Amino acid sequence: MMGAAKATYIQAYEKKMSELKVVNTKAWEWLVGHPTKLWCKHAFSFFSKCDVLMNNISEAFNSTILVARDKPIITMCEWIRIYLMNRMATLRYKNVKYQQRIMPTPKKRLNREVELSGGWSSHLSSETEFQVEHHASSFIVNLDKRTCTCNFWELVGIPCRHAISAMGFSNQNPEDFVDHYYSREAYELCYSFSVSAINGQDMWPKAEVEVEDMLPPQYKRGPGRPKKMRRRDAHEDANPRKQRPAPNRCTKCGNPGHNARGCKSTEVNPDAQRRKV
Repeated sequence: MMGAAKATYIQAYEKKMSELKVVNTKAWEWLVGHPTKLWCKHAFSFFSKCDVLMNNISEAFNSTILVARDKPIITMCEWIRIYLMNRMATLRYKNVKYQQRIMPTPKKRLNREVELSGGWSSHLSSETEFQVEHHASSFIVNLDKRTCTCNFWELVGIPCRHAISAMGFSNQNPEDFVDHYYSREAYELCYSFSVSAINGQDMWPKAEVEVEDMLPPQYKRGPGRPKKMRRRDAHEDANPRKQRPAPNRCTKCGNPGHNARGCKSTEVNPDAQRRKV
């Protein structure tokens, strides 16, 4: 399934889906019933320069504010505001010390593609167009249009291994072809604004209401233990960390799967007897 989801061009997607159909027909039918633009890279838009399949960003933020979620509404909002204020300021001043053009994380991905470009050979077609080959695979790269038929370059904004091979053939630096979204200037612009500091609640203006002291509604505790876990969607595992219960173990022979009442063994295990005590 992940092979089909990570395919950046239609031919690779169809190949992986054919392999999946042989292995698991139900999984293939389930995937076919969902629009590919929602889960497969080859159908993603090239505008955003992002190929992220997961919602890890929102999950990470949700995990960060976990300590504030059970607080009263004003206290919770203040905790989140201070967290965002500190984070924006920290990342803004962190960028001052970094002097290279491409930020560290996209640069690691570029270096990975540079390493993988060694096995590809480039053949010049025109001044900016190349045919890049490796065994039976072949792709067309156009350095002027910044395109490759594997679609990775247009999708992510970072040159693919095929394009880097063509750049090496023409003695060009791959960093010059990385999209502006990954530059230091774009990072600086992203964190240029700041979250304003505010005074404490004792300095806030009083609300103009008829009742001088507005009290919160009376709290009535519901039955059972209060829930702290978020509500999960229907397709999510209800409790992914829940461990399977240990099987019953006989206190006579010590073997799992039955108890002493149904034990057919004639031998008594001393360790099982001690566990019974």
